[in-house]
Amino acid sequence: MVFALIALLLIDLVLQFFWNARYFSWGIRIFNQRIAAPADWRTRLSLGSLEHDVPRGTYLHLVFRQLPDGSYAFRESFAQRFYPIMRGRVVADPRRREVRVEGRFNWSALGMSLSIIPVVLVRPAAAPMLLMLPFFLVCYLVQKKMFGAVATVIEQQLRGVPSADAILRERLQAGQTPLA
Repeated sequence: MVFALIALLLIDLVLQFFWNARYFSWGIRIFNQRIAAPADWRTRLSLGSLEHDVPRGTYLHLVFRQLPDGSYAFRESFAQRFYPIMRGRVVADPRRREVRVEGRFNWSALGMSLSIIPVVLVRPAAAPMLLMLPFFLVCYLVQKKMFGAVATVIEQQLRGVPSADAILRERLQAGQTPLA
């Protein structure tokens, strides 16, 4: 079972590293925030600037990449401070007039979570492994805040609050130098 979990962790990391489109669009959704986006508002949407617009203060740096279907996948950079439970995707759905921020359970976290209970039942001495479950919960709550910050930035874009890229373009067009 240990080798299966290690293999699952490695597969999970490789699929995230190479931005596999199927990996980011398939899985158990554990975070879903829908944002109403009428047609006239969607012209303001700039998903390409999300990486610069999401605040980095207390959160890890999020990395965004456009997928072939037009949606944007995102994840934490690989300089991590905690274990990532989710991987994210932003989908603009004109048919439903909404933008969705989705978080899907990482396969390795799911595999570890599901294997802890049987391991403890077979080997009671492994009971301290149960402490991983509250640890995963804390990691999920941190990521939920981060994914909520992505949704907040999208809401601001839809309402017309200028993004960092838009402000920089305006300053460059006006001849002002950006502040360092």
